[in-house]
Amino acid sequence: MPVYQDKRTKKWKFRTYCDDVYGNRKQFERKGFNTKKEAQQAEYDFKMGDKFNFSNMTFNDLWKEYANYKELRLKTQSYRSVESRFKNHILPYFENYKLNKITNSVYLKWQIEIEKKGFKHKYNSSLHGAMVNILNYAIRFYGLKTNVATLTGNFKRKTELVKNVDFWTIEEYQKFIKCVDDLVYKFLFETLYYTGLRQGEALALNWNDFKDGYLDINKTISKEMVDNKHIINTPKTSQSIRKVKLDNELINKLNLLKKYYQQCVDFNDNWFIFGGLNPLAPSTIGRKKNKYCDIAKVKKIRIHDFRHSHASLLLSMNVPITVISERLGHSDINMTLNTYSHMIPKDEDKAVNILNQMKQNK
Repeated sequence: MPVYQDKRTKKWKFRTYCDDVYGNRKQFERKGFNTKKEAQQAEYDFKMGDKFNFSNMTFNDLWKEYANYKELRLKTQSYRSVESRFKNHILPYFENYKLNKITNSVYLKWQIEIEKKGFKHKYNSSLHGAMVNILNYAIRFYGLKTNVATLTGNFKRKTELVKNVDFWTIEEYQKFIKCVDDLVYKFLFETLYYTGLRQGEALALNWNDFKDGYLDINKTISKEMVDNKHIINTPKTSQSIRKVKLDNELINKLNLLKKYYQQCVDFNDNWFIFGGLNPLAPSTIGRKKNKYCDIAKVKKIRIHDFRHSHASLLLSMNVPITVISERLGHSDINMTLNTYSHMIPKDEDKAVNILNQMKQNK
């Protein structure tokens, strides 16, 4: 989008061509925006405000507009997820349809085709949600009268086997960590296992975030890069912004790691805890982890499974689920229960013994 910065005021503005109310093509200008992104968004909203004819618009035309709209509003990783759903499973079916030709029958046929692919209900629901959102966008900006996705409804929920999360017991983890001979990677794995941090949260940490025995989780780093630069965003949810208390041994190890970095001439507290000037590469972390798994002769788990391992460890020690949920930065306790309820020790005998004792003391 063509936006410009005023060299004198440092404010941003946009110029664009649109039809006026009489159908005449004219140039419009709006100025006074504090950032380039604000000017781009204002131009986009301005251009959208004059488009209300959906009768000749194809779904692919709508997607191009919607993609620009979402890219301005979403974090990079979130936008990639939206883009993937559309390009892989929605556009191949709907792209050449006119919006007013997407009927209940057409939508149902698409749902049947998606069902054949064998995805889990959660993913199917995300595809349906994407359709609801883009058609609501068409209603808002293009005058589409009804949302066929909403009227048709979501995919029918399937009976699915609960997939157990993978994790290491403390014995498996100890066998693994004894084989790690690289200090930086060793302390990264230690931190992941004993805090339950997401990989992106751990890699985004700098030394300013380590103080008073806590790690201050206030950002995350994307797996992808733009122009060879790491993308650092706010965490996954507002609940993900948290302070995670460390055990004494891990505090000592991170202090040792900091002393290791302080030997470098240009060291400062803005350096990444795990990497230095630049964070460690996720692909390299994965390769190192697999290498040490082979040496230790333990099963290979994903880096994210260190998080599950931490939850399992705490559950085995009867730490309350509410504490675990806060420590992991889950959006609500139901997410924690849904993920880890099968790991919670079954103490029914203990409950019955308490009841028996209570009744005997009447």
